[in-house]
Amino acid sequence: MLPNFLIIGAGKSGTTTLHNVLQQHPEIYMSSIKEPNFFALEGQTKINGYDKDDPHGFFHYPWAVTNMEDYQNLFKDAKDEIAIGESSTMYQYMPLVPQRIKQHAPNMKIIGIFRNPADRLYSRYLHLVREDRAPSEKFKDCLNKSSIWWQKNDLIQEGFYYKHMHRYFELFPKNQLKILLYDDFKADPNTFMKDIFTFLDVDSSFEPNLNIHYNISGKIKNKFIDRFIGQKSLLKKWIGRTSPILLEQLKRSFKVQNLVSKLRSKNLERPPIDQSVRQQLLQEVYTQDIKAFQDLIQRDLSHWVVH
Repeated sequence: MLPNFLIIGAGKSGTTTLHNVLQQHPEIYMSSIKEPNFFALEGQTKINGYDKDDPHGFFHYPWAVTNMEDYQNLFKDAKDEIAIGESSTMYQYMPLVPQRIKQHAPNMKIIGIFRNPADRLYSRYLHLVREDRAPSEKFKDCLNKSSIWWQKNDLIQEGFYYKHMHRYFELFPKNQLKILLYDDFKADPNTFMKDIFTFLDVDSSFEPNLNIHYNISGKIKNKFIDRFIGQKSLLKKWIGRTSPILLEQLKRSFKVQNLVSKLRSKNLERPPIDQSVRQQLLQEVYTQDIKAFQDLIQRDLSHWVVH
């Protein structure tokens, strides 16, 4: 069994929240692993840890699923759900992915959610700061074109939406593509989700819980507290080892997830982006791509550039 829809990105644009909200729907089955990256890394050998030959983690994808049998197993528990999907933000920017999807599943529905590329990049930076994996100490270093910011696909490069997405528009009919904006989700999440439910041909009257914030970015205030409630929580690992069933029940509990989300948020500091760096990014790096992208998706994106 293969999925019949994919969430392809962009990263730090609400894909984790979208993945978790979609799996609430009784007619939708989402893979338990987010970011399996199969169509990007099929046939490749995984590197399961950072090493001296890959200090910046260019090939660090230990959670990836790289062969067809293991990928199909991600969906073996699906029963009579109408929509079966997974989320991998790498699919948005890796050049060969659209061709591989077309080869394996030509009728695949594809969902992309996109955010102002400067704000997306800053959120990604804060995410990496939280994980102690920031590409540099200061965000303004992203303007240095000889830096790692320009070398890794998930940093500067991921924000060139037209450059990446035109490949999908060339290979797939428009009725298989749903292009959404993070702005719309923030403005009216209920209408946003109904639009996706309609696209996936599932019951659009279903009302999901939209109160939980997933994968929040920020600088950790107290690392001791983070060890117990953070993304790599020791408590979570302990429960997973002693009682996997209990862990799954906790993951499905909105009350527990909401509590954990609030506690994590309180332990994160989110300093505002330097506006001068933001404007320089938009004007010198992303403006031309934004203009091309808005023509591609037929949406006015002038508010992304002018403030």
